Amino acid sequence: MIRSICIASTFLVLNAFAQADKNLSSLTRFDSDLDLEVYSKMDIRGVRVGDNVLERALNLIEKGGAIQYISGGNRSEKVDIHFTQPYLESELLQNLSLHFDKDLGFVNQVSLTYRVASRYVDILPVYNKTVEQAIVKYGNPLSFQQLQNLTKNNNSELRLSSLIANLPTRGESSALIRAYFDYLQVTPKTHFVRTENGHALLLTGFKQCYFWPHDEFEELLSLCSFQPSSGNMKGQGITLTLRNFAIQNRISDFQLMQDEQEIEINF
Repeated sequence: MIRSICIASTFLVLNAFAQADKNLSSLTRFDSDLDLEVYSKMDIRGVRVGDNVLERALNLIEKGGAIQYISGGNRSEKVDIHFTQPYLESELLQNLSLHFDKDLGFVNQVSLTYRVASRYVDILPVYNKTVEQAIVKYGNPLSFQQLQNLTKNNNSELRLSSLIANLPTRGESSALIRAYFDYLQVTPKTHFVRTENGHALLLTGFKQCYFWPHDEFEELLSLCSFQPSSGNMKGQGITLTLRNFAIQNRISDFQLMQDEQEIEINF
């Protein structure tokens, strides 16, 4: 009986590798049993920052995902898993990207992008539904009132620079958090506005973003798209991205520990 179960399990794994073909082979350099033992609170499609990328990729294949080509071969740092579902007269394309460190295979960022296959089908209803479902799963995003409290500023528009100036400055993650928001500051006028629901919506260049911060921004979920007025929302799609800056540091520390392990040599 046990032998039958083992054979069945092996068959499932081999089927997964066969489905992914050579696209998944570059991930086999990682140990699927390697465990960081710390993970993000939030997840996207069941994938958390800190997860083992090989284990998660196999799981997503079993759920119907199609592995796409992984660039970089044995030094790759990202794998894309595609899902599709019918949408009106078209299809809703979903690309789940798992970014991982190239040495140990721990997931350090998760992104999910929605696009509509047909150029004739409006993507705005998909955007509205994505925001709605994100609130159902993750709770309300950062509110404008929370932002005003954090920045000690009661203006009707709040500059991103004001948030950056009031980000936490202590801890190993502070530099990474600041660097991320610095990247979003396309111009000095990049700012937040209050939505009808009281949420804080960042307008940066042609993009707009909501944020779900945890632990003083050490963990951060963003939902970004091009603004409807830009005319390119459909082309760029709607992207949810999960980051955990503290775990990114933990992965780096774990790598150093692995590198520093002494080798025992006997004569």
